[in-house]
Amino acid sequence: MLNENPRDGVDYILGGAVASRASDVHIDQVNDGLHIRFRVDGLLYPISNFMNNVFFLNDSQTIIQRIKILAGADISEHRLPQDGDFEYTSENRSYNIRVSIVPASHGEAIVLRILNRDDTMFDLGDLGLEQEQLSILKRLIATPHGLLLITGPTGSGKTTLFYSILNALNKPIRNIISIEDPIELRMNGIRQLQIRENIGLTFAKFLRSVVRQDPDVIMLGEIRDRETAEMAVQIASIGIMLVSTFHTFDIPSLIVRLSEMEIPSSIMAQSISGVISTRLVRKICPDCKADYQLSDYEKKFLGDNIMGLAGVSFKKGKGCAKCNQTGYSHRTGINEIVAFDESLRAAIISKASSMTLNQLIKELSGKSIRDSAISKIVQGITTVEEVIRVVGVV
Repeated sequence: MLNENPRDGVDYILGGAVASRASDVHIDQVNDGLHIRFRVDGLLYPISNFMNNVFFLNDSQTIIQRIKILAGADISEHRLPQDGDFEYTSENRSYNIRVSIVPASHGEAIVLRILNRDDTMFDLGDLGLEQEQLSILKRLIATPHGLLLITGPTGSGKTTLFYSILNALNKPIRNIISIEDPIELRMNGIRQLQIRENIGLTFAKFLRSVVRQDPDVIMLGEIRDRETAEMAVQIASIGIMLVSTFHTFDIPSLIVRLSEMEIPSSIMAQSISGVISTRLVRKICPDCKADYQLSDYEKKFLGDNIMGLAGVSFKKGKGCAKCNQTGYSHRTGINEIVAFDESLRAAIISKASSMTLNQLIKELSGKSIRDSAISKIVQGITTVEEVIRVVGVV
């Protein structure tokens, strides 16, 4: 059992989370103490999977109060949601811990998001892009103007891709301004702006001002509403490069969503330079990787592709101490990238059918999310089971 020192308890939890490569820590108060889970490679696991310890009822309030103090939250407030952050150092590495606190039935529920530079930013070549996709992306970010959008559901790797592009663009010859909520990674050489909606500093408000800051590149954390979308396409059409994320599942859905925001088809078509749709899949653990035979269900998922995969040795992780018996370790991206051309622009302007748009996007991308996933399966990087979990059976 933990001793009554809340500092020891919080350090113990965070130390275990960092050692386990957790991206988030979920803390819930339950009848017999604290229920704690680590999110590792996108999935939640009980803390007992990683650490031999039990948290009892008398540890609960001291640990929660310590977290609230570190995050700058009000320890006397238990009725309203609160947010904050603090710095945590482990083995000479510094982590930013983002804290979200909400009231729940058994007390306050807390989520700690663990962020550090090495986990958030990669070289573009380390994101799981196929060689042709990497070439398209490099061509898109070399374009001096236009709107480049990164799309995908929550937890699909949009932030990592966002910061990796930001890092690739970060050169002394460029004035780069990023507008974020929150700023997840401090970067030298970039003007990073934190929105504060409580005082009216929204994405749209900042966009109006930063245009007068002589920017070469504007990085916009997210397009959330019609006003921000309108300003983004206008800025991209006047000779400034703008990169942003957008919450949709795929590229056709993004076009539909922008139309629903009443963005004129002609402006949308002319301002967007390209779209990247991304997902994250777990990689097979290299320490327990072994050959295995596909199940009938997995063969059905591969469909017509299975005919061209004769002789492929499919891999799967057996589970070992290194991967905590999961068979997986770390994640990689599966992506679809479309650089807009005149045919796609003409189709958007003429409000072509979804079927026509889908066909054009398929021809331009070369590899869909599904194709990219199958490529990773054939290379022995991930499994059919994992791809079905992430992208579904369609």
